Amino acid sequence: MKISKYSITSIIAVFAVTALLSFGVWITLQKTIANVVQSKAETSAIHWAAYFYQNLEGIEDLIESGEPTDRQAAQIEAAVNFGEVFRFKLFQPGGKIALVSDEFRFKAEGASLSEINDKALRVYETGENYIEVNDGTQKENRPDLYVEAYVPVKNNSGENIGVVEVYVDQSEAGSILDAGFSWIALALPALCAFIYLIPSMAFLRKGQIAKRAKEEAEHLSKYDVLTGLLNRRSFAKLAKPLFGKNAADGDFIGMIYVDLDNFKKINDEFGHDGGDAFLRWTANAIEAELGTTGFAARFGGDEFVMCLPGVAHDQLRASAQNILKKVSKGTQHREKTIIGNVSVGIHFAPCFENLDDALHAADLALYKSKEAGKNTVTSYSEEMHAELKRRQQIERLLVNAVDGSGLELNYQPINDPVQKKILGFEALLRLKGDDGEIISPDKFIPLSEKLGLIIPIGKWALEEAISNAANWPEHMFVSVNLSPVQFGPNELPGFIEGLLKKYDFAASRLEVEVTESLLIGDDGNAAAQIQEIRAFGVSVAMDDFGTGYSSLSYFWKYKFDKLKIDRSFLKGFEENPASLKKLIETIINLGHGFGMTVTIEGVENNAHVDFLSSMRCDQLQGFHFGRPMLALDAASAISKDTLESISHDPITTCKTGTNAA
Repeated sequence: MKISKYSITSIIAVFAVTALLSFGVWITLQKTIANVVQSKAETSAIHWAAYFYQNLEGIEDLIESGEPTDRQAAQIEAAVNFGEVFRFKLFQPGGKIALVSDEFRFKAEGASLSEINDKALRVYETGENYIEVNDGTQKENRPDLYVEAYVPVKNNSGENIGVVEVYVDQSEAGSILDAGFSWIALALPALCAFIYLIPSMAFLRKGQIAKRAKEEAEHLSKYDVLTGLLNRRSFAKLAKPLFGKNAADGDFIGMIYVDLDNFKKINDEFGHDGGDAFLRWTANAIEAELGTTGFAARFGGDEFVMCLPGVAHDQLRASAQNILKKVSKGTQHREKTIIGNVSVGIHFAPCFENLDDALHAADLALYKSKEAGKNTVTSYSEEMHAELKRRQQIERLLVNAVDGSGLELNYQPINDPVQKKILGFEALLRLKGDDGEIISPDKFIPLSEKLGLIIPIGKWALEEAISNAANWPEHMFVSVNLSPVQFGPNELPGFIEGLLKKYDFAASRLEVEVTESLLIGDDGNAAAQIQEIRAFGVSVAMDDFGTGYSSLSYFWKYKFDKLKIDRSFLKGFEENPASLKKLIETIINLGHGFGMTVTIEGVENNAHVDFLSSMRCDQLQGFHFGRPMLALDAASAISKDTLESISHDPITTCKTGTNAA
């Protein structure tokens, strides 16, 4: 059969059209495959990066130093050995490399950590992700197809603190897609009916992936990854519309602030994964009390906040107690039981209040729970706000007082019960308020310890006392109270020795007082410093004996030079002097048995003096002999050396021993 020229032309045209169609479909498929790969890789990179920087401990320190801890190193190696991510880089805010996951254990040859990566810098500044799809077939140590994704690293407040560049292996996904679609272009003559169906399906798939990625990203932006509770920002968005309404509405909103007690101890004992398990356990206890209208958030670290609209006050407190009880039952983790507690603050907030004030009130109540010994529930009261203002005022005064401004020392005499002579003085620290009034030490001393200011303040008090006492007669001593916090830095003995040399002050004329709170739980550090101080010749006294456990083991373990009997013993003098005499005599004999000088505080009248005169007590101290006085008045009292001429201000204790006298 003869084939016409037209037929040949038609056949050629068919082949040409088929070839063009095949080529066009092949190009379209390659683009589709690339888009699908990029979309999948972008989703993987964003999710991996978000989970990584939210769960890597101390990531802010790592970005700054570039030197991972052993635990961080283990987490990094685990991260790059899991899933499609095979490598990542951490960048500092300025675009410089902080760490490369496969190079942090050695210094890469020729690597420059000072160069600025423009892409990383742009992502940090704009907060927008940057994605690149790369062909790795011509590169060493790279998959055939991989994606580089630059993603901002954020802290718990949502602020950018750096950038992570994630390398995602897409070779397998690319191969699967390529194998699945390439045969279509080869078999196009038989499958022309489907040439529009396949790209449509591919694009539909891409749309589904993109939609799912968007939904997951939105979820991550609203919820805490570890506990599943809302994050702080989402909580505020839900809670704000409930507040700031007209007072006539009369609605109340229950606010509960929860904080784990001694959470660091749980982390230390069970590891951070154990700590995470206990955080989830606490979140479960909180969720069980939300009801149908309530919501809760993890505010960061070990703090949680609940909002219960329309709840009654009794219900609010009951929910808080239920959380307290459930959490304290503990949870199982790796065949171990983790036991912990929480402190809770609650506030029954009126609807006309604003959210910030309501949160602040609940937080104040939580602070009072912590102060009260933890593992308790406290309701907010207006007195807490006034107390906060007063505490803030004292904090401001203390910050300004580290150089002695606003501080002064008062001196209370310690006397010989027989000769009625002054043996020495106890130096008592005072803080002046803005109005000139004296603030009680039991208010500002604990606060200065908490703020870490007691160390410079304590140094000032020691030097001020020694410099004043250097002008007294050589037989008189000065006694200074020490805070347990002052023993922390392990520099107290050296500081005291330096002062003795500076003022040419005999060590036997200095006495330091410590309380039982220093001794409880001492790991040996305090004992070593006490013995070093005693080695100089300085006398060490145990203060406020009888107010705590008063363990006799302290006597032989710490080898005190003096025992000070607390003033509270003499308060029962009028009620039962006979029984009191037996008790005080027993303590005096006990002190003498251990070779200690014994001082009793709180002597306020002649009846006390007569009562104590036959008990062989070495020293007496109290308002009967003199109230705390300024240094000039102490000098005047010394010159007169008469007990009757002393009067001034109030306060606590003093020091010395017969050896010191």
